[in-house]
Amino acid sequence: MNARRAWLARFWPVLWLVFAVAGTLALLAQLPAARAALDAREIALAEPRWLWLGLLAWLPPLAVRWSLTDLPRWQQGLQAIVRMALIVGVACVLAGPQRREQAALGVHVVHVVDRSESVPDELLRAAERDGLAATARAARAVADDARVKADVVAFDGRATRLPWDWTATTDEGQPSVPRIERGDAARETDLEHALNASMALLDPDRIAHVVLWTDGVETRGDARALGARLAAAGVRVHAPKLPELPASAELLLDRFEVPARIRANVPFPLAIDVETTGPATVVCRASGAGQQTEPVEARLVPGRQRIELGKLRFRDDGAHDIEARCDVKSGTDRFANNNRLRGRVVVETRPRVLYVEGARGQSPYLARALVDDFELTVRDADGLPRRVDELAAYDVVVLSDVPRVSTAGVPLVTDGDMRNLHRYVEGGGGLLVLGGEGSLGSGGYQNTYLDKHVLPVSMEIESQLQTATAAMMLVIDRSGSMNGIKIALAKEAARATAKLLADEDRIGVIAFDNVARTQVRLQRAGNRYRVAQGIDSLTAGGGTHILPALQQAYRALSSVAARVKHVILLSDGQAPRAGIDAEVRRMGRSGITVSTVGIGAEVDRPLLEMIADRGSGRSYFTDRPETLPRIFVRETKKITGESVVEQRVRARRAPGVGREAVLRAVRIERAPPLLGFLPAKTKRGAEELLRLDNGSPLLVRWARGKGKVAVFTSDLKNRWAHEWLGWRGYPILARQMVRDCLEEDRGMHVDVRLARSRDQLRVAVDAVDVDGTYLRGLVGEARVRLPSGQVRELALPEVAEGRYEVQTPMDALGAWDVEVLLRGGPGEPPIASGRATAMHPYPDEHRIGDASASPLDALVKATGGAHDATAAAWLDDAGKTRKSWRPLWPRLSLWLVLLLGLDVLLRRVRLGRALRRSWYATAR
Repeated sequence: MNARRAWLARFWPVLWLVFAVAGTLALLAQLPAARAALDAREIALAEPRWLWLGLLAWLPPLAVRWSLTDLPRWQQGLQAIVRMALIVGVACVLAGPQRREQAALGVHVVHVVDRSESVPDELLRAAERDGLAATARAARAVADDARVKADVVAFDGRATRLPWDWTATTDEGQPSVPRIERGDAARETDLEHALNASMALLDPDRIAHVVLWTDGVETRGDARALGARLAAAGVRVHAPKLPELPASAELLLDRFEVPARIRANVPFPLAIDVETTGPATVVCRASGAGQQTEPVEARLVPGRQRIELGKLRFRDDGAHDIEARCDVKSGTDRFANNNRLRGRVVVETRPRVLYVEGARGQSPYLARALVDDFELTVRDADGLPRRVDELAAYDVVVLSDVPRVSTAGVPLVTDGDMRNLHRYVEGGGGLLVLGGEGSLGSGGYQNTYLDKHVLPVSMEIESQLQTATAAMMLVIDRSGSMNGIKIALAKEAARATAKLLADEDRIGVIAFDNVARTQVRLQRAGNRYRVAQGIDSLTAGGGTHILPALQQAYRALSSVAARVKHVILLSDGQAPRAGIDAEVRRMGRSGITVSTVGIGAEVDRPLLEMIADRGSGRSYFTDRPETLPRIFVRETKKITGESVVEQRVRARRAPGVGREAVLRAVRIERAPPLLGFLPAKTKRGAEELLRLDNGSPLLVRWARGKGKVAVFTSDLKNRWAHEWLGWRGYPILARQMVRDCLEEDRGMHVDVRLARSRDQLRVAVDAVDVDGTYLRGLVGEARVRLPSGQVRELALPEVAEGRYEVQTPMDALGAWDVEVLLRGGPGEPPIASGRATAMHPYPDEHRIGDASASPLDALVKATGGAHDATAAAWLDDAGKTRKSWRPLWPRLSLWLVLLLGLDVLLRRVRLGRALRRSWYATAR
């Protein structure tokens, strides 16, 4: 027996350790079941890792073996068990056990009361009586007063929490409620700010109710944007049942209606939009710049109406303030300051243009295109001002087909005039020179001061052409059918041709019927008398045979040295065709060109057209003999190098020309052909904008000093531009060429639309060409001048195709002037510009509220609130409870205290017979 006790005493710790490990593993195996049991009872541990401390509970039994006390064995064992329970209990307390329990929820109601100027006093009193007082009475009926919490927020432009103890009573026993008075910001309504302030007050542990006492008209913020946020926070928004409020009539002047463009010294109509909530009779008038319209009496019915106030006229350009005022003659009106409307209009000065036309009677065509956009002065060829200060009275000078010297030999543009034009341009003026039969090269400007120093094109080419020699042979039909007036006019045409040629040029005349005879042998045109004698001896008689005459003309011209060799063939009848085609081709190979003139109805038109075509010339046909001299003169001018070139040509954009304001909305590729032009050469430094399909420049410009000079080498009237007059692009191009010469060109005018939404001003522009295409990719800039005079510069981005838009805060009363500039790129000249003014004449509180725009319905619907709500609705908790975690460690701690007391008892008090121990043996 003693041996067995000794063996147990020696191996007791090992055996107990094995038992502890086995027990621990057994407990761990039961862990899922224990966790499921806890979950079933909705018990959770906040810090479960502290449970590992419970493993120390296996240590107290080991201490019993070496205990020095004489307590009975059973008492020592009980003491070890109590200590094991203490360790396990401490571990459980540290693990943070807690139970999920249901708890009743209270309510928190916040009354949000609108005290802005748009709200009548009756609504404020209703909020006190039917809102605050009713809440207090209903809350007292609840057994547990702690379940109800209430606040009141008064708002206008700002939100303020008013002190309110809903449990307080007056001396009469009635609920004590605060008096709601209007604040300093009563001219604004910011419901969004008030709702945000209310949400900051709400108790998250209560059911939240917000009661809105308002007319729903906002002037700042957007309460609708809070609907989703309020719903997510569990806040219910209620619209209480409001009392019948007295309908107060209101008259409001809303906005001016004026033309998009107002020009100086031109009367413009003025009207206003008026809105009223009740019938009224008003007397309205408008004024501005010392002027006043006649009073207009109008009978108004509820709604929006338009009142025409007459016309105003501003003599000066720039921004002008206008004012409209309506006095109520009969009816009622709540606010007086919204019966007066102030605005601002921008008056444009039409650029002053001097149009000097060299061809009498040809000015109406271009004048009709310019008169609407410019202050136009039209003068004849001798009307060019002779002094610089007289020129300076005009923004642009247009010289159209003005020759240097008239046909009577009178100087029209002197050297002094040219120098004056130069100084005028350098000082900032614009000069537009248009071509024509009598201007530029043909008008005698070669090598003049204007040609060398002012014009962006050179006439040197034309001068060289005029001084070069030419050889011309006139082949005239002298058959019997030419007798009489025909032959007489043919001789006159030949004489006129001879006079046009330079002295060193060559001329000859061959007459033909059945045979060809030389009337004037090919000789110098300077031999005027001899040439005239040969022409005068020409008589009619015989048949018509063209080939011999052409052969004779070929032999004469092929042996002469001349830059130009040309034949003019005149016939009025039929002739054999054999050999003519081959002969004309042979002439062409020798550099001889042939033009034909047919007269009368019997002429062989196909034959003459074939000859002109093979001979690289032109064909003319007429039934009127009296036109022969003119035809011969025109053909001679073309051949001898006259600067006038009359042929069908089409205009094209010059290579490399991009988006230019002068060509805006002009589809030049669709333009009809021009019938003539003046050949020219673009000077270095000049900018070629339009070019003809034969390579000659058409529209060229350059800058000189502060001004600009442009040359259009064709005309813009009923000669070379005859087919252009009905073209849609003609007036557009004409106006833009003149506008391009202005010192400062703002491009085309665009309408700037200004829209005010509460405290924001939206600036919008649709950039659309005259042909309806959108201008995309422009750089937009908006300059906003505030009522204080401060200027805001805003970028105007493109938000859609051709739409440029930006918003800016509109936080001051008065006029807001906006100027918009659209450019092709940074730093480039404006392609388009426009101006507009928005007025903020009186607070929005004094406007007539739009009930359909109220956010109340949206907020109530989004949050699940109630319409026409009473205290029962906003104090209803719907029997809702909330789950919360209740800590269990206080109860466990109480049991630990009891166990600790039991442990002390077991350690200090012997409950049985003392254990006899051998201290020596124990120690050993």
